[in-house]
Amino acid sequence: MQVIRLNNVYYKYPGSRDWVLKNINLSIGEERILIVGGTGSGKTTLLRVMAGLAPEIYGGVLKGVVERRARIGFVPQNFDAFILMPRPGDEIIYVLENMGINPDRIPERLMEIAKIMGIKHVLWRGVEELSIGERQRVAIASVIAMEPEVLILDEPLAYLDPCIAGKLMDIIEGIGVKCLIVAEHRIERIIDYFDRVIAIDNGVIVGDGEPHETLYKAPPTVPKPAYMRLGFRSLEELIKIARSKRRMV
Repeated sequence: MQVIRLNNVYYKYPGSRDWVLKNINLSIGEERILIVGGTGSGKTTLLRVMAGLAPEIYGGVLKGVVERRARIGFVPQNFDAFILMPRPGDEIIYVLENMGINPDRIPERLMEIAKIMGIKHVLWRGVEELSIGERQRVAIASVIAMEPEVLILDEPLAYLDPCIAGKLMDIIEGIGVKCLIVAEHRIERIIDYFDRVIAIDNGVIVGDGEPHETLYKAPPTVPKPAYMRLGFRSLEELIKIARSKRRMV
């Protein structure tokens, strides 16, 4: 099932002469997609267009066709700015109430979401007392409360250490959305979570396909795992060659 389609899409922000996105053509189905690119490559803007935030919220000029055929939830990199209530429990209840959920059903739904995101123990603590990882999970929980079919995350690992980053990806994978789209540059520990990689550079799609092959062939400006910068297609290939060299010594 196709959930998002972009056809010949160009986009630029208000007051800018330059297109941030140029001739983007993508068909997004029920899959897990990792979007990669260097700073200023256009990956955040691509997410905003996919989610319907640009130009609707950010203004600017959009050319081409964008079709959305599913409910979309978006968690930005600056997720703290989108937590409005003083406690996580209040935040999720606020979302559920705005969705028109039956009041009798809200406590049960609140606990379901808190269990999925691993935040039951912080529901009634002040948001300002939480770690950045806990606040991030609260932000994702408030979006999950909207029951999106497509979940879009912008740089979800930016503030997390590698160990916690892996745990967050395990949690996200268990949410059960039809389509997961993540833009990230710290990809070494998460590449195997995804079915497809889309590489973007200077507003242009420069790679799209199987994760390891697409990253290997992408231009040097696209962030890659260390083993690919050394010329290997996978970590397994690097280990295999290293072991064979040891046997020869």
